[in-house]
This record gives sequence, C-alpha cells and structure tokens, in this order.
Amino acid sequence: MKTAFRLNFLALILVLASTCFAVDVSTKVAFESAYVSYGTKFAEETWTPKLDISQGDYYAGVWYYLPAQRQKSFEGEWDFFAGRTIKANKLLSFDLGATVYRYPRTDVNNTTLEGFLQVNFDTTLSPKLKLFYDVTIKNWIGEAVVAHTLTLNQTTALELGGYVGFRRPDSQKEWYYATAKADLVFTLSPKAKLSIGLRSTNNTDKAAVGHGLVNWFGTTLGYSW
Repeated sequence: MKTAFRLNFLALILVLASTCFAVDVSTKVAFESAYVSYGTKFAEETWTPKLDISQGDYYAGVWYYLPAQRQKSFEGEWDFFAGRTIKANKLLSFDLGATVYRYPRTDVNNTTLEGFLQVNFDTTLSPKLKLFYDVTIKNWIGEAVVAHTLTLNQTTALELGGYVGFRRPDSQKEWYYATAKADLVFTLSPKAKLSIGLRSTNNTDKAAVGHGLVNWFGTTLGYSW
C-alpha cells in the first residue's frame, strides 16, 4: 500500500470517526531539521504527519516519520499507539498504553511492541515521569519531563520544555541524555495552530550514531476537527 494512499485512507477514517462517534480528531504535519529520538540523532531533515483521536480518557494515533534523505540506519518509521489516562485526583493522573513501531525497510526487528507508563502531576511546570519497555528488543527508557507556557498576547505563546532520561538496551550499559526546546506557538484560528522553535540535546553514549551535541529547529502546523 503506497504511503500517500495510507495517509489519505487514515485521514478519511478519522474524519468519519469524528462525525459518527463524537471523538476528537487532530492532524499535524511537522518538519524537523534533524530526527532525534530519546537524545540520539538518527537522520537529517524529517517530515512527520500525525493523526490523533481521543474520546474521554482514551486516545490513539498514527504517526509517520519520513526522512528527506534516507539512510540505511533510518529509512522511515510508523508509530501506532493507544492509551488511557486514569485520574487519581485533581493533581495526579496516570497514562497506560502501548506503541507498535513499524520499520518498513528494515529486515531485522522491523516490528516491535513497546508498553508505556506515565505519571502526570498537575502542578507548576507540569512534571511527568515516563517509563517505556520494548518487549521485542528488550529496551528500557525512562524520562523526567517539565514544561511551561508563557502567554505573550492573545494569539502567541512561548512553550518551554526540557527532559532528561536514560536508555538501557538488552545486555548493554545504559546511557543518559538531556534535551531542551523552545517553541513560539501562533493561534491561526480556533482550530489551527502553527509553531516554530529550537531544540538542543546531548547524550553520554559514545558508540551511538547520533552521539554528541545536536542543535536543530522544528515547525508544526496543526488542525483540530
């Protein structure tokens, strides 16, 4: 099935779902001058169309990462995920779910399954604790995340975020990473937003393909149906 057909088909399904089942649907197209995942750079310029649906405390989505210049180390990635938010009280909630990763051009481990647990605190800086485990490649990832939004005017905001984490593949020593980002977010309409910003990351894994300090920029255009 061609990529363009897949995206059009998924968009149609989500629009129908929004109309018939009263779910919230959002679409985004993002461009990043570097593809960095959990502190490691895997590719240069990458496009990422995203389709998300939610209803109440349940959510699901499909994201596709398409590098402008494909390399053997990373030629593309599909993410299919679903989860549920469980609210303990006004300040504490949990997210439980799973993600299926699909690498169409990879011969080894071209499909993996990862479960995730997220602890959310509705306090200053909106801290989150995240834990991921990929049962296929036996890989642990943990993150601590903070974020803050500064309202500049009625249509513009500055979103700041940072996170630190670790990654421990099976039978390998763990490594650590830290990332910071800043985005200007423009409200184009009640349903459309445009963001553009800068990112910076580094990690301690000297053997990694993307080791070292990486600075890049990204932009996202989003629309809620």
